[in-house]
Amino acid sequence: MRLPVLFDGGCPLCRRTVRIIRALDWNDRLQFVDATNADARAFFAPSLTEAQMMVEMYVVDQRQRLHGGFEGFLQISRVVPVMWPFGLIARLPGIRQIGHAIYKIVAANRVRRGRCTDDLCEPGLVGSKGSGGSGGSRGPVQ
Repeated sequence: MRLPVLFDGGCPLCRRTVRIIRALDWNDRLQFVDATNADARAFFAPSLTEAQMMVEMYVVDQRQRLHGGFEGFLQISRVVPVMWPFGLIARLPGIRQIGHAIYKIVAANRVRRGRCTDDLCEPGLVGSKGSGGSGGSRGPVQ
């Protein structure tokens, strides 16, 4: 099962981060969802509000629990092998608290510039305007 990762598609920093993580996700364990799309957000995380999504990204685990911000990042690190060291380091005393603090600072200072329009939002990204075209092997699970 692929873990849905809901992110702010109107945020260039978020899109760039998704692009990097997607490149590291060799086993195709993640499904990126533009959470600015209300229908996609309702499908993958019905309890997630637009206001919550604007604060941090969310990952939906196998038990359908939401993990936001740094906790979401840790969920990603559990399924993307090249990121496993981050999950291990986060278990050290104090590191998780530092991770939460850094995530909150970065998230609070990011810039939004409209909707998803770059190559990340081309076919294969759930909830993007370009998700209905041809190509891309990472389309929505239907």
